[in-house]
Amino acid sequence: MSNIQLAGYDMPTPIQKYSIPIVLQGRDLMGCAQTGSGKTAAFLLPTLCHVLRQPPPPSIAAEKKSYPFILIMAPTRELACQIFEESRKFAYRSFVRPMVVYGGADIDTQLHEINQGCELLVATPGRLMDMMERNKVGLSRVK
Repeated sequence: MSNIQLAGYDMPTPIQKYSIPIVLQGRDLMGCAQTGSGKTAAFLLPTLCHVLRQPPPPSIAAEKKSYPFILIMAPTRELACQIFEESRKFAYRSFVRPMVVYGGADIDTQLHEINQGCELLVATPGRLMDMMERNKVGLSRVK
């Protein structure tokens, strides 16, 4: 809750008001709303809430492979970066380490970062496939 306040949120937008309870119940949701309406927080907050209710996972960073709990696919690098920035706000001071991977960026930098491990991965499809083919990302813990 303190991260929500730190991010400047005080009242939910309509998409958040109606979607967050549905996602918290573990049900599927398809929502549609205008740009700037709070869609990212509408799925990110309840998803993070679910993960944060679990005990912190044992560290497996020594394996040089990330096994995120949350995978968010984005069609473009711009949207991936936007979602990543929001996830950083909401995961602040928690065990959840967000990471973003997308094409067009330096692969060596992303490989170094992904080797540190992450619990929340935002990715574009092509770069995710590349990371999986390099055996740097495993999806066995994604729920």
